[in-house]
Amino acid sequence: MAPVPSPYRRAVPLLLTLFCAVAPGARAEVAIQRTFLRLPSSNGHGAVMLDLEQKKVTHFREHLFATEEPIIDAVGADVFERGQPKVVHSRDLLFDAFFGLRSGGTQRWLSTQDANLEASGYAPWAPGKTAGTGVATLVQKVGTLEVTTYVFAPQSVPHASFVMALRVRNTGTAAVTGVSAFSLHNFHLGFGRPGVMAETDENGETVELTGDVFSEKGFAGALAARPLGAVAKKAAWLSSATGSQNGFNVVNGGGSQDLQDFTAQPSAGTGWATAYQFNLGDIAAGAEKWAGVAFAHHANPEAGAVARQWLADFAGATDAKTLVEAELARWETFQRDTVKVPAGVATDEESLVRQSAVVLHMAQVRESDAFLREWLTKDGEARLTRFKAANGSPVTLPGTVRHAGKGAVLASLPPGQWTYAWIRDGAYAAAAMATLGMRSDARDALAYYLNADSGRFRDWRELQSYNMPPYIITLTRYHGFGVEETDFNESGPNLEFDGFGLFLWSLRHYEQVTGDASLVDEYWATVSTKVADALVALIDPDTGLIRPDSSIWETHWNGRQRAWAYTSLTAARGLCDAAVLAERKGDADRALRYRNAGNGIRRALAEKLTDANFALGSNLEELKTGRGYWDSAVFDAFAFGLFDPKGKIATATMRGLDLRLSSPAGAGWQRNDDRYDHSGGADVSPWGSEYDSAEWVIVSLRGATAKRLAGDTARADRVLNWVKDQSLKNYLAVAETYDESNGTYKFNVPMVGFGAGAYALALAQRAEATADPACGAYFDESTLTKEPDAGTPDAGTQEPDAGTQRPDAGTSTDGDVGGGGCNATGPGALAMWLVVALAGAVLALRRRGA
Repeated sequence: MAPVPSPYRRAVPLLLTLFCAVAPGARAEVAIQRTFLRLPSSNGHGAVMLDLEQKKVTHFREHLFATEEPIIDAVGADVFERGQPKVVHSRDLLFDAFFGLRSGGTQRWLSTQDANLEASGYAPWAPGKTAGTGVATLVQKVGTLEVTTYVFAPQSVPHASFVMALRVRNTGTAAVTGVSAFSLHNFHLGFGRPGVMAETDENGETVELTGDVFSEKGFAGALAARPLGAVAKKAAWLSSATGSQNGFNVVNGGGSQDLQDFTAQPSAGTGWATAYQFNLGDIAAGAEKWAGVAFAHHANPEAGAVARQWLADFAGATDAKTLVEAELARWETFQRDTVKVPAGVATDEESLVRQSAVVLHMAQVRESDAFLREWLTKDGEARLTRFKAANGSPVTLPGTVRHAGKGAVLASLPPGQWTYAWIRDGAYAAAAMATLGMRSDARDALAYYLNADSGRFRDWRELQSYNMPPYIITLTRYHGFGVEETDFNESGPNLEFDGFGLFLWSLRHYEQVTGDASLVDEYWATVSTKVADALVALIDPDTGLIRPDSSIWETHWNGRQRAWAYTSLTAARGLCDAAVLAERKGDADRALRYRNAGNGIRRALAEKLTDANFALGSNLEELKTGRGYWDSAVFDAFAFGLFDPKGKIATATMRGLDLRLSSPAGAGWQRNDDRYDHSGGADVSPWGSEYDSAEWVIVSLRGATAKRLAGDTARADRVLNWVKDQSLKNYLAVAETYDESNGTYKFNVPMVGFGAGAYALALAQRAEATADPACGAYFDESTLTKEPDAGTPDAGTQEPDAGTQRPDAGTSTDGDVGGGGCNATGPGALAMWLVVALAGAVLALRRRGA
């Protein structure tokens, strides 16, 4: 259907909302679709990805994180180029790797065969279970042979490594004779650091064979490939090779020609690929046979022998089947001995929460040392580092440095691009880890923030007027080696203060849930002076709120900073929790100061950041204009227990958010109204985009928590079921966002703190059925009085600005009228469109002056 013309937009949403209140049929989410097909696995040292659409392994990175550290000059200062900081990117080392199969007298690469997407996914952690492991599987059929590819980063190998194994099972009633399996591995180890989601170059590579083990080296290091099982042929060729010299062509050409054994002496070339042939022989009906390859990477090109030894220590004489079963057994131990599933979960919910625990575990950095070459992206381009050797002495490159990255929890796993350690995502993740019984993971995550190289932006010109105090929690995120960083655009950097309060909340949550007081005891001097004290110092004496910043949606600086409700509500909650920690430590003065500060910020939120009906606005600046101030991030004011979820602030806020930000396609909410609140003109937030109008999982799950506390269990359950069903369809990966028009996965997947962690916290809150008011009690709303003001519209009755009303009106992001709050099909559909047409005609006449 054509978009609704702009003159009609102001009335159509309101009329549709009124119509939907009486239209037959209940609101329903759109049909769920599978759109996520790239399954990651990580051991905290590297990451690998199995692409179910391409039927191959398409990604293997040398580190879990996206960047290592800033590029520095000879005096240790960060290097900027055209206003952007230069960084050392981690590298993707793999173009592709996949299996082939010979059966029935012909051979083919399995990348050309259809995948059984229903049977594929993460392997179960125990019989009768769904997923719960980091072992990705691809299931295909070739005649009566069911072939399953297993791909995983082995948890027992403390290096960037992965295993690619193949199980060939005969599901027929007769034996299949003459079966062979092939493996192809095309690594790129040449020049460049183009970013971790782009392949490194393949120039200057060298391949050699030691026994059955291939070693490939180039500028980007050494890669060892060890076959798992008896090998019939060992092939290697340059990309320029033709005919039978090219192993890809041999298998791709069908027939039954064997690979040619590699006999050449090592020589440098462009585009080496290697392959193995495993002759499995006859496979009886109901029987199975296995093949596989294990890989490991070392950043030193001359360390091929070291990488080979890592694989020998890991695999030894073990075959592919045994290695796969051992990996699954490790995940079973993790699920049985570590993970504590919240009470009262249904079977599908248990599957998702257990896989969420796996995602949390896989997203945590476990390396603390890294070998660095003397060159950065190519020979002759010198590299410098701020880090020292493990013993604390200065390091001369090439050499191994001890960095501060261990314990960091990234915001996403690949293929998501947010493989960075944001404090905001990390706080929700650490809290979820503690909740799920992952005590050591949670402790390492929180300790990471207290040991990272932070406080680097204190003297930046953007913060000069703030008299920025010493601080330890990053103002944005971290490089992989544990160095504070921020990103830039034309409006300058992101500088965010919500991480301070979120860290304090997560720290106290950890102590509450685990009973472990040792972390706070060890770091109290740092926590008190460089987190809680720093947060108190950031209170604006003029407003009582936290000073303007970039906050959760990262609006950048240079006039875009705002007095955000989210930053202040996280600060209020965090300071209330810091007061409890200070009391336990016997630090009475700080306990009183933190509690007073938390309560003061909460009062400022109630008095300064609510409209005439007491609905919380996004930020002070927009609220003052009387429009465009709706932001689902404020759900956390109630999920964090600042205000009574059944009180007048919560009631007015949730009513407004439901009216204006409910997703047209799904059960949750869009993050804010910034994409639509300016009606074609300029306003206080003109930067809105489809990121703002998408349905956000984090705000939906925090909204579900707030709704449940408010007594709206129906909406809370709808959201949890929607996220669960979406994730089940998409291999239990929780998305960052859903498309607001069709409900499909959008942007980054799988998300960690904003996805897996938030889901676990929502289930735990449902199970506990208890509230946790900040500072021991909800804010006393009886002290609040407001007079309706012409510049501050009514949260419940205000006619929405063009395009801002998202929920039951069913308006999509481009103005189309589609499936939203009431069904666009069925008995009421015709009447609904008549209402739309009538509204449009009336407004058109009014626009013409009739």
